Amino acid sequence: MSGEKEKLRGAFRVAVFERDHFRCRACGATHSALGTTIDAHHIHPREGFPNGGYVVENGITLCKDLCHLLAEKVLKEHKGGIDGYIRPLFHQDFLYALIGSSYQLALRADSKE
Repeated sequence: MSGEKEKLRGAFRVAVFERDHFRCRACGATHSALGTTIDAHHIHPREGFPNGGYVVENGITLCKDLCHLLAEKVLKEHKGGIDGYIRPLFHQDFLYALIGSSYQLALRADSKE
């Protein structure tokens, strides 16, 4: 990863974590709760943005060991392990709603960068 991209990624992570008070927006776990680690998840894939989608409007804090994995599976539309109750909770539209954003808002913010 280039130095510039590393800085951009680091700033994205900090901004998302601060906005979300270092807490998983899906289950509420914190960074220190039971050794849980958190991750700044891109709600919409970075490839869908002209500048990579490293904007707070496209990020959400999720716990790394459970919620982030579920969100990634839903994003990739894996069938099987995700039942009808879990899929809606990790759908992009729902994750955007949790942070008061949308793909359109994220795209606009990314275009300003």
